[in-house]
Amino acid sequence: MATVTGTEANIYIGDDSGAPTDDHSTWAISDFSLTFDRGTAEQELLGEHGNYFTQGSLSVEGSLSQCRFAASGGKSFLLDNLVDTDNHSYIRISGSIGSTELSFYFVSCQVTSYEVSIGDADTITEASIDFQVLDPHLITYTAGVISDYSG
Repeated sequence: MATVTGTEANIYIGDDSGAPTDDHSTWAISDFSLTFDRGTAEQELLGEHGNYFTQGSLSVEGSLSQCRFAASGGKSFLLDNLVDTDNHSYIRISGSIGSTELSFYFVSCQVTSYEVSIGDADTITEASIDFQVLDPHLITYTAGVISDYSG
């Protein structure tokens, strides 16, 4: 077991065009979180005491705050992913919490919330972004890497 600090983390965000992804320094990410959750399925049993329980569906959600925006009024593909429903594109989010610790690579992310907090003269304006992995049924966990990439 190792103690890992945020200085060892790497986070990359890109669109689904195959273009290179930008790292956390480019986006000026101030915080990042991932939540892995599995529900429980419950069924009443006829003529029995108690209920039948089994594993429910898996979900992966996350959030991040960014302090850098698209330059010169350029289009932010993160905001576009939320607004443009005709686009049907995914966001790729990958990274690791340390060089030998948990790594993640998700190719089916959808932005679900984009909140901009405009700062005063002494406060940085930032965007708080929530996302969800849309294909959690494809997730595997092998050798410290959790991913929905099947290619």
